[in-house]
Amino acid sequence: MKLAAAIALCAASLTFGLFHDAGAAEKTAERRTPVLVEYEGSDTIGGTLFTRLQSRIASTNPASPARETKFRILLSTKSEFPSRPGVGSVYTAVWTLSMSEGSMEYYLVRDLGVVTPDTIDAVIEQIMGRTEGVAARYGYLDREK
Repeated sequence: MKLAAAIALCAASLTFGLFHDAGAAEKTAERRTPVLVEYEGSDTIGGTLFTRLQSRIASTNPASPARETKFRILLSTKSEFPSRPGVGSVYTAVWTLSMSEGSMEYYLVRDLGVVTPDTIDAVIEQIMGRTEGVAARYGYLDREK
Protein backbone atom coordinates (compact mmCIF):
# COMPACT_ATOMS: atom_id res chain seq x y z
CA MET A 1 0.00 0.00 0.00
CA LYS A 2 2.79 2.43 0.91
CA LEU A 3 4.70 1.49 -2.25
CA ALA A 4 1.62 2.14 -4.43
CA ALA A 5 1.09 5.53 -2.78
CA ALA A 6 4.75 6.44 -3.30
CA ILE A 7 4.61 5.42 -6.98
CA ALA A 8 1.38 7.40 -7.50
CA LEU A 9 2.91 10.42 -5.81
CA CYS A 10 6.07 10.20 -7.96
CA ALA A 11 4.02 9.82 -11.14
CA ALA A 12 1.83 12.80 -10.25
CA SER A 13 4.92 14.85 -9.43
CA LEU A 14 6.60 13.90 -12.71
CA THR A 15 3.44 14.70 -14.70
CA PHE A 16 3.08 18.07 -12.97
CA GLY A 17 6.76 18.81 -13.60
CA LEU A 18 6.41 18.03 -17.30
CA PHE A 19 3.38 20.27 -17.74
CA HIS A 20 4.84 22.97 -15.53
CA ASP A 21 8.14 23.04 -17.46
CA ALA A 22 6.31 23.14 -20.81
CA GLY A 23 4.36 26.19 -19.67
CA ALA A 24 7.55 27.91 -18.51
CA ALA A 25 9.24 27.23 -21.85
CA GLU A 26 6.20 28.61 -23.65
CA LYS A 27 6.33 31.83 -21.62
CA THR A 28 10.04 32.25 -22.31
CA ALA A 29 9.58 31.71 -26.05
CA GLU A 30 6.93 34.40 -26.36
CA ARG A 31 8.96 37.47 -25.38
CA ARG A 32 6.58 40.32 -24.90
CA THR A 33 8.29 43.60 -25.43
CA PRO A 34 11.70 44.01 -27.10
CA VAL A 35 14.67 45.16 -25.02
CA LEU A 36 17.19 47.63 -26.46
CA VAL A 37 20.48 48.74 -24.90
CA GLU A 38 21.81 52.27 -25.36
CA TYR A 39 25.32 53.11 -24.21
CA GLU A 40 27.19 56.21 -23.11
CA GLY A 41 30.82 56.00 -22.06
CA SER A 42 34.36 55.83 -23.37
CA ASP A 43 36.15 53.48 -20.97
CA THR A 44 37.36 50.06 -22.08
CA ILE A 45 35.71 48.01 -19.35
CA GLY A 46 32.39 49.76 -19.90
CA GLY A 47 32.65 49.21 -23.64
CA THR A 48 33.24 45.51 -23.07
CA LEU A 49 30.28 45.36 -20.68
CA PHE A 50 28.05 47.03 -23.26
CA THR A 51 29.18 44.81 -26.14
CA ARG A 52 28.68 41.57 -24.20
CA LEU A 53 25.36 42.73 -22.70
CA GLN A 54 24.03 43.77 -26.09
CA SER A 55 25.07 40.43 -27.57
CA ARG A 56 23.45 38.51 -24.71
CA ILE A 57 20.19 40.43 -24.98
CA ALA A 58 20.09 39.98 -28.74
CA SER A 59 20.51 36.22 -28.34
CA THR A 60 17.84 35.88 -25.62
CA ASN A 61 15.33 38.44 -26.86
CA PRO A 62 13.07 36.68 -29.35
CA ALA A 63 10.64 39.60 -29.66
CA SER A 64 8.56 39.04 -32.72
CA PRO A 65 6.98 40.58 -34.56
CA ALA A 66 8.71 43.94 -34.30
CA ARG A 67 6.81 46.11 -31.84
CA GLU A 68 6.54 49.81 -31.29
CA THR A 69 6.67 49.49 -27.49
CA LYS A 70 10.20 48.84 -26.18
CA PHE A 71 12.05 48.46 -22.92
CA ARG A 72 15.33 50.34 -22.97
CA ILE A 73 18.36 49.86 -20.80
CA LEU A 74 20.33 53.09 -20.69
CA LEU A 75 23.84 52.02 -19.70
CA SER A 76 26.42 54.62 -18.73
CA THR A 77 29.98 53.90 -17.58
CA LYS A 78 33.03 55.83 -16.45
CA SER A 79 36.49 54.74 -15.25
CA GLU A 80 36.51 54.33 -11.49
CA PHE A 81 40.07 55.67 -11.32
CA PRO A 82 40.98 57.92 -14.28
CA SER A 83 44.70 57.38 -13.63
CA ARG A 84 44.21 53.57 -13.80
CA PRO A 85 41.50 52.92 -16.42
CA GLY A 86 41.94 49.13 -16.47
CA VAL A 87 41.07 48.65 -12.79
CA GLY A 88 37.33 49.18 -12.84
CA SER A 89 34.39 51.21 -14.05
CA VAL A 90 31.41 52.69 -12.35
CA TYR A 91 28.19 51.92 -14.20
CA THR A 92 24.59 52.92 -14.00
CA ALA A 93 21.76 51.13 -15.74
CA VAL A 94 18.35 52.75 -16.09
CA TRP A 95 15.34 50.82 -17.38
CA THR A 96 12.65 52.75 -19.24
CA LEU A 97 9.59 51.87 -21.29
CA SER A 98 8.83 53.65 -24.54
CA MET A 99 5.30 53.21 -25.87
CA SER A 100 6.17 54.54 -29.32
CA GLU A 101 9.08 56.13 -31.15
CA GLY A 102 9.39 59.79 -30.20
CA SER A 103 7.07 59.59 -27.19
CA MET A 104 8.07 60.26 -23.61
CA GLU A 105 9.45 57.24 -21.79
CA TYR A 106 8.38 55.79 -18.45
CA TYR A 107 11.23 55.65 -15.94
CA LEU A 108 11.06 52.24 -14.28
CA VAL A 109 14.14 51.38 -12.16
CA ARG A 110 17.90 51.93 -11.96
CA ASP A 111 21.02 50.16 -10.73
CA LEU A 112 24.43 51.55 -9.85
CA GLY A 113 27.59 49.54 -9.35
CA VAL A 114 31.22 48.88 -10.07
CA VAL A 115 32.43 46.45 -12.72
CA THR A 116 35.95 45.08 -13.10
CA PRO A 117 37.39 42.89 -15.86
CA ASP A 118 36.81 39.86 -13.59
CA THR A 119 33.17 40.70 -12.79
CA ILE A 120 31.81 41.59 -16.24
CA ASP A 121 29.95 38.28 -16.63
CA ALA A 122 28.46 38.52 -13.12
CA VAL A 123 27.26 42.08 -13.79
CA ILE A 124 25.70 40.96 -17.08
CA GLU A 125 23.83 38.19 -15.23
CA GLN A 126 22.66 40.74 -12.66
CA ILE A 127 21.43 43.12 -15.37
CA MET A 128 19.72 40.26 -17.24
CA GLY A 129 17.96 39.14 -14.07
CA ARG A 130 16.84 42.66 -13.31
CA THR A 131 15.62 43.05 -16.91
CA GLU A 132 13.45 39.93 -16.59
CA GLY A 133 12.04 41.27 -13.33
CA VAL A 134 11.30 44.65 -14.90
CA ALA A 135 9.63 43.00 -17.91
CA ALA A 136 7.49 40.83 -15.64
CA ARG A 137 6.51 43.71 -13.39
CA TYR A 138 5.83 46.38 -16.01
CA GLY A 139 4.93 44.26 -19.05
CA TYR A 140 1.24 45.00 -18.56
CA LEU A 141 1.92 48.54 -19.82
CA ASP A 142 2.48 47.10 -23.30
CA ARG A 143 -1.11 47.17 -24.51
CA GLU A 144 -0.24 45.43 -27.81
CA LYS A 145 0.01 42.03 -26.09
